[in-house]
Order: sequence, then C-alpha cells, then structure tokens
Amino acid sequence: MTRPVRTVPVQGLPGDPPFTVRAAVHSHLAHIVSPGLLGTPEAVHIPLTGHNLQLSLTATGQGEAVLRSLRAEVTDRLPLRVDGVAIARSRMPDLVMSADLLESAQRAVRAYRRLSSPDIAVLLDVSPAPVLTAAGADPALPLTATPGAGAALTCAPVTDDGRCVRWRLTAEIECAGRLWRPWWDLTVTATSGVTRFSPDTTPVPESVHTLFPDHYDPRDPGGGRTGPETDRSFHLVAHISQDGQGVLEMPSRPAPDPEPPGAEETIRRAAGLARAGDLTGAAAAYRSAAEAGSGQAAYLLGRLEQNRGDLDGATRWYEKAAARRIPAAPHNLGVLALLRDDLDAAERWFRRGMDTGDWTAAVGLGAVRERQGDEAQAEELWRLAGKRDAPNAAQNLAVLCRRQGRHEEADELFTRAAEAGDVQAAVHVGFRCQEAGDQAAAERWWRTAAEAGSAEGAFYLGLLLVRTARAAEGQRWWERAAERLGPPGPGAAGPPPGPDTGTAHRIDGTAESAEAYAAYHLGLLHWERDDHEAALAWWTLAGGAGHADAVFRLCELHLNVRGDLAEFLRWASFALRLDGAPAGRMEALAAGLREITEQLASTAGASAPDPGTAAEVCSVAAEAYRHLTTHDSAHRPAWEETVRRLATLANASGSPRARQHADTALARLRATD
Repeated sequence: MTRPVRTVPVQGLPGDPPFTVRAAVHSHLAHIVSPGLLGTPEAVHIPLTGHNLQLSLTATGQGEAVLRSLRAEVTDRLPLRVDGVAIARSRMPDLVMSADLLESAQRAVRAYRRLSSPDIAVLLDVSPAPVLTAAGADPALPLTATPGAGAALTCAPVTDDGRCVRWRLTAEIECAGRLWRPWWDLTVTATSGVTRFSPDTTPVPESVHTLFPDHYDPRDPGGGRTGPETDRSFHLVAHISQDGQGVLEMPSRPAPDPEPPGAEETIRRAAGLARAGDLTGAAAAYRSAAEAGSGQAAYLLGRLEQNRGDLDGATRWYEKAAARRIPAAPHNLGVLALLRDDLDAAERWFRRGMDTGDWTAAVGLGAVRERQGDEAQAEELWRLAGKRDAPNAAQNLAVLCRRQGRHEEADELFTRAAEAGDVQAAVHVGFRCQEAGDQAAAERWWRTAAEAGSAEGAFYLGLLLVRTARAAEGQRWWERAAERLGPPGPGAAGPPPGPDTGTAHRIDGTAESAEAYAAYHLGLLHWERDDHEAALAWWTLAGGAGHADAVFRLCELHLNVRGDLAEFLRWASFALRLDGAPAGRMEALAAGLREITEQLASTAGASAPDPGTAAEVCSVAAEAYRHLTTHDSAHRPAWEETVRRLATLANASGSPRARQHADTALARLRATD
C-alpha cells in the first residue's frame, strides 16, 4: 500500500464558503474494487472496520467555523467483490513465497503509520439509525476552528458486516451566520481477506483486530493500543490457490510460446555437438531452430555465446528467448547488463524476472542495489531470497555482513549456505577453518566444494595437499581445475590478440580465476622438477587467461631458457595490457627491453648489428614506459629517451614497419605534451 491515507471528496458545498473541511481515510488494510463495479468511474478502496476517518476544519474567513453535529447513514450493503488487497505492514513478512510480491511487501512496510485513538465511534450496525458516541472522556462536538486556525477530530467507523457497507457522513457546519451541510460517501467492511493457515486445522479467516490491534474495536476500546509490533506469528505472503485452501509459490504465468516442428530434435542434436566439443556446429544448429521460432533454442544459443565470451550475441538471443516467454531469460539478461555495468538495464530485467516469481532475479536485484550503495535494500532482498533457497543469496548476504563487521552472523550464514550445498560458501568456510588452525575441517570443506565442481575448491584443496606432502593428489586436483581453460601442451592458447585485431576479449578466464591459479601453480610444480616443457604448457594456459605472474614467467622462460625472442616479445606486449600488473615487474621488463635493444643495435657483439629487430624490441620498451608514465610521471624521461632511440633505429633499419612503430610512439608522446 503506497497511500494508506486517502482523501475523500466532499460534496454539497456550493460557492466559496469561508472555511475548508476535509475527510481522509487511514486504514492499514483496504480492498480494491475495479472501476465500474460499484458504479464509479474510478477504483474504490474499501477500508476495514475500526479505521481512522480524519476530519479537519479550517476557518479561512474572519469568523470562527463550528462543526455542530455529524450524522451517519448506511445507504447500501452489497456483496464484497474485490480485485485485490492493499496492506500496510509494521514489519516485513517472515517469508515471501513469490518474488513478484516482494516489492509490494516492501512498499507496505514503508507506508505503515500507526492509527490514532478515535474521538468518535460510528456504529454502523445499530438499527434503526447509526448512533455517534464519544470514544474518549471529553466530548468531541462541537468542534470549533478559530479564524486562520484549524481543528480536527478522528472517527472510527465500525461494522461487523462482511459485505461492502456503503454509508454517508453528513456534517452541520456553522460559519458567518450560515449553516452548511456537506457530506461524504464512504465504504467499510469487516472482511479482512487475510487467512491464517495452520498444519493442524483448516484455514481460518483473520479478523482485522488480530492483524492490526490499533483498528478500533468497541468491544475492547483500550485493549489494542499496543499495536501489531508485539505479534510473534509467522507472516507469509503468497498467491492463494483458486479454492482458497492453500498458497502458491509463484503466480500463474503464460506458458512459453509453442515450439516449432522439429525444434526438439534439433536442440537434442545441438546439445550432442556441444558435448563433443563442436561449439561451432552446436551454435549453427541452435541458430536454425531459434530462427524458426524456438524460444528454448534461442535461450540455449544465448548461453553458449555467453560462455564463449560474446556478450552482445548472448544478449541478442536471450532477448529473443525472453520475447517467447522463456522464464530464465530475463534473469540472464540482467546478469549480462551487470557485467556491462548497465545498472538501469540490469534492474529492468531482474524486475521482469521477479514478475514471473523468479527468486534468482531477486538476488540479482540485490546485487544492483548493493552497487548503487543501498546495502539495506540489498540485505533485505538477499535475506528473503535466501529463505527461498535462491542460489547465491545466503553467500551474498554473508559477504555483506562480513564487510560490515558482522563477522559472527557472516560465519553462520556461510556455514548454513555451505551445508545447503553452496560451493562458494564451502570454500569460504574452508578458509575460516584454516584460519582457526583446523586443517582437517578446511580440507573437508574444500574437498566438498571441489567434488561439486568448484575450481576454487579444487585449487585450495590442491594447495593444502601439496603443502602437506601429498603432491601427487594435489597435482591431480589442480589439473582438474586448470584443464577447464583448455588442454595444456602445444595446442594451448598463446596470449590473446591485441585490440587492433578486433577479436572479443574472453570473460570466462580471468587473472583472478581459480583455473588460472591452478595452471600457474602446476607450472611452478613442474619447474621445480626441471620439467621446463610442462611448466611452459601450464604457464601458457594461465598466462592466456590473464594471470600476471604466469605472463612474466613466460617472458623469462622464452628469453632466457628457450632463446625465442619473438615469443618473448609477444608475451611482453601482452603484459602491457594486463590490469593491475605489479609496477616493479613492469619496470624490470621495460629496463630489460632497453638492454636487449642496445645488445641488438651494438657492433661490439659477435653478431652483426640488427637495427630492424632492435627497433621491434625498442617499440615494446617505449610502450612499457608509456604505461609506467601514466601512473608515475618520474618515468617520462625514460619514455622520451626510448622514443628517440626508436626513431633512430627505425631510420637506420629502413623498415616501413619500424618507421610505423616510431611514428605511432612519437604521436602518443606528443599527445601528452
């Protein structure tokens, strides 16, 4: 409920009276009736018995305004036919069964304000005519507003009738020697529409006074003023089944569009090609089915493109799947938008997923809120999603608690998530056990994560095993993790191509990935055994995924062990594109490149000078100093000197390629003047 207080239009006030009078309804719960159902062009909100009807009178002229009397008259009692319920809550429910109800529950909490004790009780069930009685010790009427000032009183309309009670409140107001009789047409009901479920009994309709004790009850006029904050019942929000005897976990939603003929067989064939490693063939098969109208094929093609690092392609196919009502597609589109830091698009897609009851989308919306700095909202989303066992909800909440210094709660959440099968949480619990000195427990949790397919779990398990003299088993776990990057050996990928090739950069293997760390440590293991070829294979795998230490090791290995200058320059160039590479390693690389440049250009060696190759090396050195200068201007003199040296070598070599490198380096230098 976004508007628990609603103004009611006043009628019967012709002209411009020297006063204003207003009526407003304040109810914690109201039924919503669609336009036209009660003969009105607008939707009608029917408040619950005992709500506040707030009357305010202001004298705007020179004389005082006096509310002499109020008269209530029931005009009709109709069957209660409603389309929804608006509710304001004092606290969030303990469990929200469907994600599409989450935001309405949050709005209900933000809208909650306690009701006031009434001055007047309006007993609408009294026959032959309703009687107005004083609810407090002091008489409420007459109500006088002095010139330029206002006065107010609160009524509590009361009925035990579960139908829609339509009634009219008429006031007599005296001002400036005249008598006005304005009125308001109002509604009220005793039916809350809320049901109490119990495992031992049939569902029981809940009275509004049980839900909200501050709704006035003439049978207990002073007993409900403590409000609902003391309620310790378990609050649940859910869709009700058609028979009213149970709750649903998610709203009914349209089924996905029908699949075209032959799509099922094509999808099965594409999946077989993917399992066999023929991703190109699988993509072609999925595409043919998707273009024929298969939403499922479009979704699977989007997932394949996402795994291959093509975010634009994945987005395009997920959008087609979402248009054909594939349930998981909106969530995945939200994830891709997060990867691009497009928080608006991410929020839009996650909300669309939540509209279908998808709790993983609520976890994603929590990530959006956390990035926007609203940690309270993120926590609320993750806490509720965790109660629905949504993946990563408990893990995210635990990380948030730990960052906020709530370590005990964070540890409990990590442990609970790990016991529920969350592999990332199991990895974290393993860390906590190791910090506490319990190596056996750390090994147990990391092994659990590794056996469940976690590369991070496999890496840390391997590290523990190697350090406890079980290197053979540790090596097997590292290999299991690292081989996800691809097979080691001669076919392993080298450094990703530079930006001028137009090739999309991979997103699945990064410098922080456990797969890359496992490959790097395998290289170290083989290096210590003097198996340089195996070390080269594993470091190539790790370096290709962006592991900085592996890249610098490859530079040293190709230059000093294998004597392969071309491979050294390829990996040195890649090192310059690494984010967060240690400045000390970069400085050493730049200095080494300048030294190699002079060796190649010198006439003192056994070999003849080679200015062309020297220029190739010098161009990489110039680029290295350019990167260093962006972080520390102290490197600018070395950058300028290296660029001048490159120009000299390029002219001496007569190589067009060398001259192009020199011109580019000089242009970049001048651009910073």
